[in-house]
Amino acid sequence: MAAESPLSIADRSACVTAQVRQSRLSLCSTGYRLQSVDSPTSTLVLRFDGQVFTETGSKVEDQQSVVVHAVVGIFKLEQHSYVLAVTDSHLQGTICGKDIYEVSGVCALPLDYDSGKIVFQELLQEQTTTASGDKSTAVPRKSYSTGDVAGLAAAQLENSSRVDMNDDLTGEAGFRWLSPQISRMFRPSKDSLVSRTEDGATGSSTPQTEREGSAVVETSSGVRKTSTSLERMERRVVEEIARVFSTSGMFYAFDYDLTRSLQAKDRQVIDGVSEPLACIADRDYWFNWHIQQPLLTGGGLAWALPLVQGSVQIGRCQISKDDVVQISVVSRRNWRRIGMRYERRGADTNGNVANFVETEQILELESKQESGQHVDVGAHPTHIASFVQTRGSMPFLWTQTGAGLHPAAVVAGTDDSNAATCAQHLQHEISRVGRQVLVSLVEHGGREAAVGTAYAGVVGRCVASEMVDARMVRYVPWDFHHETRGMRYENVQQLVEQLRGEISGMGYYWHAGNAPLTTQHGIFRVNCMDCLDRTNVVQSAIARAVFNEQLVRLGVHAAPELGLAAHPGLEPTLNRLWANNGDYISRQYAGTSAMKGDFTRTGRRNFGGMVNDATYSLARLWINTFRDYFSQAVLDFLVGNHAAAAVFRTLIDLRSREPDQVRQMASARETAVRTSVAIVVRDGERVQLACVVQSPMALDSLKIAAAADSVLILTDAAVYVCSYCDRQQKVSEFLRIGLSVLARVQYGAYITDTRTPQCLDPSRNHGVVLSFALAPDHHSSSPGYEFESSLAATQPFVSSADGEKLHFIACKVATEAQVVMQHTPDDAESAAQPTLKDSEQPALVRLTRLENQAPDLLTECLCSAMLSLKLAHGDPSSQFITDAPIISVAAAKQSKTLVEKMTTRLHSALWI
Repeated sequence: MAAESPLSIADRSACVTAQVRQSRLSLCSTGYRLQSVDSPTSTLVLRFDGQVFTETGSKVEDQQSVVVHAVVGIFKLEQHSYVLAVTDSHLQGTICGKDIYEVSGVCALPLDYDSGKIVFQELLQEQTTTASGDKSTAVPRKSYSTGDVAGLAAAQLENSSRVDMNDDLTGEAGFRWLSPQISRMFRPSKDSLVSRTEDGATGSSTPQTEREGSAVVETSSGVRKTSTSLERMERRVVEEIARVFSTSGMFYAFDYDLTRSLQAKDRQVIDGVSEPLACIADRDYWFNWHIQQPLLTGGGLAWALPLVQGSVQIGRCQISKDDVVQISVVSRRNWRRIGMRYERRGADTNGNVANFVETEQILELESKQESGQHVDVGAHPTHIASFVQTRGSMPFLWTQTGAGLHPAAVVAGTDDSNAATCAQHLQHEISRVGRQVLVSLVEHGGREAAVGTAYAGVVGRCVASEMVDARMVRYVPWDFHHETRGMRYENVQQLVEQLRGEISGMGYYWHAGNAPLTTQHGIFRVNCMDCLDRTNVVQSAIARAVFNEQLVRLGVHAAPELGLAAHPGLEPTLNRLWANNGDYISRQYAGTSAMKGDFTRTGRRNFGGMVNDATYSLARLWINTFRDYFSQAVLDFLVGNHAAAAVFRTLIDLRSREPDQVRQMASARETAVRTSVAIVVRDGERVQLACVVQSPMALDSLKIAAAADSVLILTDAAVYVCSYCDRQQKVSEFLRIGLSVLARVQYGAYITDTRTPQCLDPSRNHGVVLSFALAPDHHSSSPGYEFESSLAATQPFVSSADGEKLHFIACKVATEAQVVMQHTPDDAESAAQPTLKDSEQPALVRLTRLENQAPDLLTECLCSAMLSLKLAHGDPSSQFITDAPIISVAAAKQSKTLVEKMTTRLHSALWI
């Protein structure tokens, strides 16, 4: 499978203009205008109503504007849509004469005039102050958003290729995962910040006291419940998005495709890029592809600039009187299974693996010309050589929860599913880059043995079953910790010697003159548990061996037998680049710099490095526990795995979700419905409607203690409420209420959680209460389990009109991944199954239209069906259907205990 490009061949005809390098951003009454600096007649219009289009030949208006380097993308949260723009970046160096930049500041501009005006004016004031040279009042920028004081005071990354090894948890950036209330305690004094009240920072003219009392606001999508907590949560999300793009290694170029290696670009090495990068970039490494869809579909191709998350490290060294080499280490991170350390492990069902990074080492040789003058390095280098490696989590289904310093890894899938997943991953990589040499550095014993052994077994199964060509895969296990025990890190060279034949046979890409001389055949895919510390040490050692061969092949090596040490300064330069590369990737996946960095930088392991590693281990434990779940949710939102609501929910649940969790949940719930119908529904009854609910599974109770799924089934004779055990895939208990004894149905708001505005929205939190006069049928799936006791009635909740006591059972309709089914209607059944026997049950079909409706509409449909069936069984009372809140918002808040209230307030202070 070739690398997927963002545009079809037909769409490439639209790529007739060059990449826009910088734009002047201005604000008007209808939206934002971005006018190209290089081509002032070209303008990108971003309207507040969501429309995106371009204008050409428009008159340049004399209005205030600010310079932005690139448009990162457009995204929508609960209250606002935002335009994210790069407002600050620094030059990292040049590759093949093309400038490479690292993002160091972004701005989130609300697509709303009132809020946008405040943000725009502050951005304008800052750029004006910076341009005037008054550094005393200028504040380094990370982001602007509604209510973002933290973004004003955040310190920028240093404009150097070296990572600050001591900045992992220090300074403000280390505390941005806390709430503004808590993180403010760790920031500098107010005198060092912009003089601005918190009320003014919210982007609202409403006083703080009035805002806290507001409960309902009018939005473009209708009236929605809101509160200051929603404002704070949205601010947290915007701040985290700004942190991702301004402090986690985002790189770009205007005329160099960072998403692909030199060998993949081939002719572009010489010809350069003459069209927008959106037309040629590899989507797998285009980090902001999802949020740039409004630009790609709105004609803004020239403004759609691909950003690559990873690392770009560039160094230069004089190796002789006549020769200068430039070394670049470029890492590009695949976003298909993007995530944080313990939040994303292994592979998904599509073969995408966590922390998959392609690293390319580029050598550019500048030699003296006959005239005796040097060519500017990178402008027209005499020779260009490139060597590519990959790293990535072991490609099968496995997990590892971040509990403790050394949590155990668990193989999640079956042998067949893991082999299929691994084969899918390897087949894709083989088609993309060729033969795979799989170097596994995990321990052969101890806590890593389970997944390490499983990896070897999965690869062997793929080869044995011919899912992967045996000639295209080689598996090399090497227990790094065992081989280097006692700080004998020089033993890594033994692995390099073991791979010497593969290194020579694999070769590298070498370009000279107007054509490539050699190409790389195959790739080293290196992994450990995290694919960080051990992996970076081994990859740098392999790259060092290849670099030495390249210098020999180019004929500029002074003493090949001495290695890189023959050229003073060359080996330290290469070590520094690889150490910095490891730090960047480690920060993106684990939150700290890479361990074993002292060996990568100096070639020696020392006691100070071991102390640093212990510190990083503790820091990673802290970050994994308190920050990664939220960072993971934001990353999933940015790449399109989750909607904004899932990010907000993460702040409450304190856990992230897998990208396909909703799909998996829907699949499991469909199984639950089908199993429940097959077990409990009596012969001859037809299912009119079956859906997923949460129920106390106790009579005369409204409190739902656990979030376990139940299934509500409405047939033409009865209503069933079933408790389903997903792990055992069986009905553990159920209740049957005949329609003849069903006395009353109440539907309305069913508020069981008060922690978020979404939990307080009646349209999203709806349910039914079924009241009946006679004792229902009780059943248990296990004769030894006394189910009747759990449904024992306490005191009747309601009375009928004639004074008869009624019992009830409550059901709350599931708010997401809903599954609604019914038996095939008679007319459809007769056509599809004309020979259906009396003993056979009709087929169950899903009602997707109802599944996509809000819970309140689904409950209305359910009540309407009950009323129709009740009419068929007799004349129901006038009060059979009642529309009234089951638990209102006020009642839910009032019923909270003191401990629950204190817990909610503490949670809000810490996280929201």
